[in-house]
Amino acid sequence: MTSSGEGRFAFYAKRYSRKKASIRLRVLEPMAALREAGVWVRRYPKLIGPKGYDAVIISKAFGRGAKIAMRAAQAAGCGLIFDICDNRFANNRVKGSAHHGARTSQLLAQADIVTVPTEAMGDLLTASTPEIAGRVRVVPDMLEDISTLSSLRLSLGERFQLRRLGAFLAAHPDALHVVWFGNNMAGVSGVGLLDEALAQLRQFAQRHPVTLTIINNQPSAYRAASAKWDIPSFYMPWSLVSFPAALKLHRAAIIPVARNDYTAGKSINRPATAIMAGLGVIADSIGSYEELRPFIALDDWQDGLARYAFGWEAEQERLAQARAHLDEHYGRRRIAARWIEVLNELQARRLRR
Repeated sequence: MTSSGEGRFAFYAKRYSRKKASIRLRVLEPMAALREAGVWVRRYPKLIGPKGYDAVIISKAFGRGAKIAMRAAQAAGCGLIFDICDNRFANNRVKGSAHHGARTSQLLAQADIVTVPTEAMGDLLTASTPEIAGRVRVVPDMLEDISTLSSLRLSLGERFQLRRLGAFLAAHPDALHVVWFGNNMAGVSGVGLLDEALAQLRQFAQRHPVTLTIINNQPSAYRAASAKWDIPSFYMPWSLVSFPAALKLHRAAIIPVARNDYTAGKSINRPATAIMAGLGVIADSIGSYEELRPFIALDDWQDGLARYAFGWEAEQERLAQARAHLDEHYGRRRIAARWIEVLNELQARRLRR
């Protein structure tokens, strides 16, 4: 691995909150891993600007602050990377916001390199912004090690919610406990699009009891959707600290995927998070999930549910192999090495100017 230790780099984000998975996986943890690899990297110095830096990485920021940081980086002669982990154009189309789509294209087009988590995401973005063709590079999401969150102190409210979840699961001692976690985006993804998954759970419940826990921060969406569910379900408010403990109370995560141009480019993050927490996974397939097919249940809900309900011990070797695969390809060292490759490429481009 070539070192980029002589360069000075800054990550710009609208906010550096660990509560957002995209910030943890594409800003804070990569920065920490790069420092461990000997790279000089900091948060973008908003007050003094980027003079003296070799490159600025704008991460998933599209507002006035991002535009100011981009102009300052260009004025200072810095290299510019725009890191984007979602198909924002699909998001804008759902919201009917052509103006925001145009602004996203303008920002991407000004970057020397655009980094994305998957090849499919790069193709989707290039289709909306042809100017970035040839400038897109894949940097996968860093593996989410939620075990590091377990040492954080739970609040009284978080302890109360975990006790409620534990009581709910204990009231169904013979059931297969499955969990869904994630955000809602109307018409694209979320609790409101779980109908097909619920049909699979109802079918399986005819031979073995099953429960479903929803973990996110949108209780109203759960209430609206669950009114028509006829299997035992529970809503658990998401928090950064309680999430690992809540997740581990379940045996398997379900990840239904509505196939559209928002989900098509998504990373391996969600099944990886479940696997690293010790859970099995039943999911609909998208391109990024295919590499996990030897280890989890893809496009085979009934068999997958049966595997985790009746053959849990037999699944342990496969899940251990999955964890080893994920660590090799998405662990801290690998993602730091990939970022260094991209930063080295950007440095070489600047030298050739």
